[in-house]
Amino acid sequence: MRRMIAAALLALVCLISALPGAAVYAVEAGEATLLVRQTFDREGTPPSEVFTYRLVPRAAAAPMPLGSNASGFTLTITGLGEQEIGPITFPLAGVFTYELQSVTADRSGYTIDRRVYTIEIYVTESLEVVVIYRDGDVKVSELLFAHSYRSLPTNPTPAPPPTLTPTPQRPTTTPSPAPEGPKGEDAPKTGDDSDPALWMTLIVISSVLLLLVLWIAWRPRAERRRGS
Repeated sequence: MRRMIAAALLALVCLISALPGAAVYAVEAGEATLLVRQTFDREGTPPSEVFTYRLVPRAAAAPMPLGSNASGFTLTITGLGEQEIGPITFPLAGVFTYELQSVTADRSGYTIDRRVYTIEIYVTESLEVVVIYRDGDVKVSELLFAHSYRSLPTNPTPAPPPTLTPTPQRPTTTPSPAPEGPKGEDAPKTGDDSDPALWMTLIVISSVLLLLVLWIAWRPRAERRRGS
């Protein structure tokens, strides 16, 4: 049975190695060391370039490097640097799977690479080790995290207020006051200084006298007509 398991593992390792584009890493018998690298694109002066990563096993029985605890193995990398994980010792044959990701907290101005790498380690009965890295479903050649930083302006220039086009308005015209006619001594002279009341009195008297004359002239005629 042990020989059958060993033969199956060896066949699986050979098959994986033969796959086109497969990222396979043969290491020393019974041990594996993982290399983690980070790049850093910066604009401005970042306050910190220290990023934290954590390796966790998918199965509790998977061997872990020295310094691990219940949450996994944690490491830090500064700037354009790299860091090794391990060696991880494998006393028995098997297939062991791990996940590696950045657990750095979000920071203002930073874009942190949050990808999750899957690490598959195949160990044969003769303790030969083959390591495969995956980014999602794609095999990759290294464990690389690319971060960036863009400095934020401390005193941003406020945007100018929008230019408003004034609405044309009709001109307000104040009507000129009507000129007042001359009064009192400023009135123009007509050449007639007589009193109108006197003329009215004369007209009334003349009318009465005219009526009286007509009545006297009419009375004898009327008497003669009655006597005849």
